[in-house]
Order: sequence, then structure tokens, then C-alpha cells
Amino acid sequence: MQEILNEVALSLFYIVIIAIFIENLVNESYRKYINIFLGLTASIVLITPILENSEFLKFEFQKNLKKIESEFNQQGVYSQDIYRQALIQEYKNKLKDEIEDNIREICGKEIQVVNASIYEDIDSPDFGRLKEIKIEGEYDRKVVEIISNKYHVCKDRIYFQKLR
Repeated sequence: MQEILNEVALSLFYIVIIAIFIENLVNESYRKYINIFLGLTASIVLITPILENSEFLKFEFQKNLKKIESEFNQQGVYSQDIYRQALIQEYKNKLKDEIEDNIREICGKEIQVVNASIYEDIDSPDFGRLKEIKIEGEYDRKVVEIISNKYHVCKDRIYFQKLR
């Protein structure tokens, strides 16, 4: 408790020093705004250490966390599903990077994969295989050939969108 009081006292001391300087340096027409600002700052300085050490707020945080968890469970969203979705998203990001790197290495072109759609059903033998891909830029037949051959994507599922 003494620590909190020392923090508050030191912060208020700084606010008082700043207030003295402001009273002497600021134009009369701006003083009311400065006083409001100093009042809010002093309030925050007084309340912050108390809130940081409050057991009640920690309890409220835990209670809210449990409430969110129960809402997820009611909606059928479980941590395993969230983990699976995160893994799939990470796989997609790695796949996009790999495709961009391969195209850069093979034909020296810089492309940007806008969207890569994969088979997301884990039980499917096609899981993780590329269904379709959207690339930013002008159509390039060589890029289509590389992606089609290396990633086994139908050529009509490789789309190009114009640069903005």
C-alpha cells in the first residue's frame, strides 16, 4: 500500500510542478483547457495504481474470460477448431510464399499471390492441395504453366487480377 501512495505522491508532485509552469507561461484564453487536461491527468494518475493492484478487477477479468469461453463452447467453437483453423491459415501463408519464391527463382518474375484456396477437409486425401489461386498482375503463360505443373492446379483455376 505504501508503494501505491509513493507512486501517487510522486506523480502528483510532477503534475503540480507542470501546473505552476503552465500558469506562468500559458495565455489566459487557453487556461481553462489546460486546467481540464490537468484535472483529467491527475484523475488518471490517482486511479491507475489503485486499479493495477485491485483484486476485484482481476476477479472480474477472470469472470469475463470464463464467460467468453462458455459462449464459444455454446456456439460450438472449441480450441481444437481454432487451432486447426490457425494451422490451415499458416499453411496457406507458407504456400503463398513458396509459390512466389518458386516463380521468382524459375522465371525471374515478381508476383503477388492474392488468394490461394486449398482443400481444407482434413479427412480428404486432397487435403492441402491447391484448388485455385489468384495472382495480382498481368496474365503470364509461363507463370500459369509453372503453377499448373508444380502444384497440380487446373489452368482455368489460375486467375490474374489487374494491378490497381
